[in-house]
Amino acid sequence: MKTNILIFFLGSLFLIKLNAQAFSPEEKKLIAAKKLIENYQLDSAEIKLNELAQPELKKNQPKIYIRAELNLGRLYGDKGDNVKALQHYQKALRTAENTADKELQAHVLKNIGVLYVSWKKLDDAFGYYNKAEQLAKEIGNTELVADCQNNKGIVYEQKLAYSKALSSYKNALRLYKEKKIPGKISMALSNIAIVYKFQKNYSEAIQYNLEAIAISEQQNDKWNLSATYNNIGNLYGETGDYKKAIEYCEKALAIAKEIDAGEIIESIYDSMAEAAYKAGDYKKAYQYQKLFSTAMNDFINKESTKQLSELNVKYETEKKQNLINNQQFEIRQKNNWLLFVTVLFFVSVVAAYFIYKNYRNKQEKRLQKEIHRQKEMEAMALFNGEQSERIRIARDLHDSVGQMLSLIKMNLSSQTQNAENENMQMLIDKTISEVRNISHNLIPEELNFGIVSALENLSDKVNSSGGTKMQTDIKEEIRAIKFHRQHELSIYRIVQEVVSNIVKHADASSIILSMKKNNENLVVNIRDNGKGLDVDSIANSAGIGWKNINARVRMLDGKLKIESEKLIGTTIEITLPQYG
Repeated sequence: MKTNILIFFLGSLFLIKLNAQAFSPEEKKLIAAKKLIENYQLDSAEIKLNELAQPELKKNQPKIYIRAELNLGRLYGDKGDNVKALQHYQKALRTAENTADKELQAHVLKNIGVLYVSWKKLDDAFGYYNKAEQLAKEIGNTELVADCQNNKGIVYEQKLAYSKALSSYKNALRLYKEKKIPGKISMALSNIAIVYKFQKNYSEAIQYNLEAIAISEQQNDKWNLSATYNNIGNLYGETGDYKKAIEYCEKALAIAKEIDAGEIIESIYDSMAEAAYKAGDYKKAYQYQKLFSTAMNDFINKESTKQLSELNVKYETEKKQNLINNQQFEIRQKNNWLLFVTVLFFVSVVAAYFIYKNYRNKQEKRLQKEIHRQKEMEAMALFNGEQSERIRIARDLHDSVGQMLSLIKMNLSSQTQNAENENMQMLIDKTISEVRNISHNLIPEELNFGIVSALENLSDKVNSSGGTKMQTDIKEEIRAIKFHRQHELSIYRIVQEVVSNIVKHADASSIILSMKKNNENLVVNIRDNGKGLDVDSIANSAGIGWKNINARVRMLDGKLKIESEKLIGTTIEITLPQYG
């Protein structure tokens, strides 16, 4: 079950505070880009920032250039393209070092540290935070020092060094209080409370959350207020104080419903179900669990509707622009035609004929291309819908059906035991196991930790099963790619099906799986030392395995290449566009 709603401070949009004088055009673009990023209008913000990240601006106004590159880095980080984000941060850092601007250097270093945290390279991240903090101390920027301390606390927390994490968070809290920054004070209090909860020091965790609530009430920050009330309710649930747990959760629920915070509502019902379960009130636990499932589905549906709406708006905008461009093109063509008529009638007739013929060919090609694109979009939408539905069904089976079966088993175990009762419990155990197996087949749990971890786990399973040994050679650059959830599942299923075929039919003693980047593509290579196969017979194979592999590769717009030699082995190479 879920626990606290975490409140962390990692990277930050950065625009130097400007004087209340008239802004330059470049400064106005920076401010406009910042507002667009805050509203998650990333494409529009990207256009404005790229206009500022130009060589002439780098030479004449280096501060504006550095801020533009810094914000581009954060923008690509928000899009999940951490490699591109790092490239922009490095451009900003080089220019800041050349101009000896320590404040901007510190901000860039701190944001680079955030990328390394996302890559789980915690020691590297800590090094960047240290450098940023040292520069901040040299220029006397107390708030930036506090930000670095807070981020170092996150690194310690992920390393499970809770004492050091507390020390860093408390240093940040002290500095934020000196600077009187309410939002960051509330954040630091919440971070400290979370660490105390990990240490099972629930009384301290509750106290710090109560302090955070007082600040949120002063600032009328209803989102943080609701999240923190829920955190306190969850803490009381951990201590077994069911009454107070429900009391604080209900306060959180009232505020969350007021501001329509679907994610918090979902978490609150989960906290209430957990508290009721620990208190032995299984009926209430079941009711809260049903409310949690409903809230979770509502939240997912709202997010899906929002995304579809945004896609439709973007599609309609592009469609109108294309129509305008076509109209302008036609007007230019007509003007040229009239000009030629006035010069020479015969030449104009010939020119008009070729122009018209060329125009028709272009229109036909464009129409065919659009029809093909629409078919591809429909197929991809159907495929993604199937993947999303599999994920939803798996989650429902695990979170809803599994929970209900567990509650039924607990009720049976509390009754007088007899042979019929014991048989019923054994049947329920088998049913729970089957539900878990079905859920795992729909969406493997290993994918919760990313495609690389899932494939390494698949290798471990093959190795533990007996005769065939499997090795993985996955380049470090692949681990940095953030794949879409549906694409992760498709890649995993492709590799799983190929490996399964090798284990069952190839009589191989060794399988080697490698993944690497090739220009803009992801290359998955699976090689065995088995008896080989007839490549020409695969296309006519009656088995569903190869059909599934081919279908999934096509859906990902990829290519499948198979090379095999009798008694030597088979190499299967799958080339896919990057989905990072």
